[in-house]
Amino acid sequence: MEHILSSCSTALTQGRQRWRHDQVLQEMADILERQRMQKRKQPQPKTIHFVKEGQPTP
Repeated sequence: MEHILSSCSTALTQGRQRWRHDQVLQEMADILERQRMQKRKQPQPKTIHFVKEGQPTP
């Protein structure tokens, strides 16, 4: 990604600004997707079972 963002003069002279733009967006999308999937893998919080007064606990 560093090369893509470094304003490579060859890419600029060849008119590949859109390609560079799309590559940056793709890299960002990949990073965000990895982060989203990582957060999904976290364990869910335990459920709290409330018991009415006078009822036996399970």
